[in-house]
Amino acid sequence: MTSLDALQPTGPSSLNPLYWRQRWLDMDKNEKVLRWAQSLWGQGILHAAFIGLLLSLPVVRDKHFVLIAFALVLCAVFPARRMLLLTGVGAVYFLLRPLKQEHHYAFYDAVWGSFGTKVPADAGFVGFGLIFIVFAFAMITNQKSRRIGLIARHPVWFMLALATGLSAATIALPQAHPLFAASWISVGYLTGSFFFLGYILLDARAKSALPAYQQLGFLRPVWAAGSVPLKGPAFFRKFEAKNSVELAAARLKAVKLLVWAAILFGIGELLFEHMLFGTLNIPHLETAIPAIAAGAQETLAARWLILGVTFAAELVAFAVAIHVFVAVIRMAGFGIPRGMARPLSSRTMSEFWSRYLFYFKELLADFFFYPTFQRCFKKYPRLRLAFATFMAAFVGNVLFDLISDAPAFAINGFIDTVDNYYSYVIYAAALTAGLIWSQLFQKRTTTRDGWLRHDVVPRVQVILFFALLQVFDNHSGLVDIEDRISFFASLFGVS
Repeated sequence: MTSLDALQPTGPSSLNPLYWRQRWLDMDKNEKVLRWAQSLWGQGILHAAFIGLLLSLPVVRDKHFVLIAFALVLCAVFPARRMLLLTGVGAVYFLLRPLKQEHHYAFYDAVWGSFGTKVPADAGFVGFGLIFIVFAFAMITNQKSRRIGLIARHPVWFMLALATGLSAATIALPQAHPLFAASWISVGYLTGSFFFLGYILLDARAKSALPAYQQLGFLRPVWAAGSVPLKGPAFFRKFEAKNSVELAAARLKAVKLLVWAAILFGIGELLFEHMLFGTLNIPHLETAIPAIAAGAQETLAARWLILGVTFAAELVAFAVAIHVFVAVIRMAGFGIPRGMARPLSSRTMSEFWSRYLFYFKELLADFFFYPTFQRCFKKYPRLRLAFATFMAAFVGNVLFDLISDAPAFAINGFIDTVDNYYSYVIYAAALTAGLIWSQLFQKRTTTRDGWLRHDVVPRVQVILFFALLQVFDNHSGLVDIEDRISFFASLFGVS
């Protein structure tokens, strides 16, 4: 029995597209489709379709795609060794792509040249990567043995202090100094894997923790493309398929999600890139702000249109990216939740934050919110919640990006790098205020309040809030903070 047989409708329902949509969405619960997906023929078709569709989406780099496809094929051939294979490929990925941002690699080449060696710079990745793996292994084993108690109790604080000291060295030392290169490369490796290693250390003490050598594969899992780790080893073990039925369901969910990502990508290309940004020549927000500051004449309606179109385009683009990598994880046999799920249906700001940036929200909660909530203001529940939210949405949010940008202190200079954060600090502060208000003061509506007050007004408020926030959600430094403030004020008729 093929999947097409299982989906074959009877009666007039075959003419109803909503019927086919529901059958598609429910196929991972359809017993006949699940049996087909467990067969060798079904597995082959699913993997070929998934890998082919993944190749057609310009989200994954060519070399990264090859590594992902290789890992998925290995997992399909040896499903019982799934975790071992993925962590092994992850370790290779870490050795090949240890740094977070592309411009860090260009600076690395210059730093590597200062050693005066004929060894290619790419080969240096392996050597420094192995040194960092030894450091990470020592941190993991210390979490279990608690030989160095202070570090075992506060591993993330220790890494933060180490990253701060190394960053200070890259600022203080001239680039010609022999210690500069070692300090900068160490900063690049440590900050590039900071929260990946942080999750490993949080999970290391659990009785069900992976062996230390497998945990090292999570320094840069094969699905990692950005700065945000999609949780740690314990999380993936929780969602790992336990039998062939769960594995087939996870793969079917992966294909469905990747198809949805492809549809969203098509919408983004056709509607936004070609029609709105292309044919209608609506500028992107980051282009419009400096242009208007320089004297470009845009009506109030046009400014709001630019804001709205950019917000929608960014929402779609981010959805495509996160759906692709969650789909890869599901295809490997881990039925993890989506990274974005219907954010525009949110009625509160905190709900939108969770639906839009689920895994980033989880990171801030795991490293900043929960530790603060467990320790501070226990006798004052409202203050406790507000302060924990502040530590996550403001302190953690800004610190996350500063850690990611630590190598830039030596590239761009400390003052210039910090200056770029004025805009992002405003964004984080406004976000924090909105989340606290949403949690403590926003009135929850019910269906008894009527369709307009329950379904429309709260959602419009949430979308408007996050659309306005994007004016400041940037720390590239390419647009002056004064221009951003001026543009924001102009949206309300203030010149």
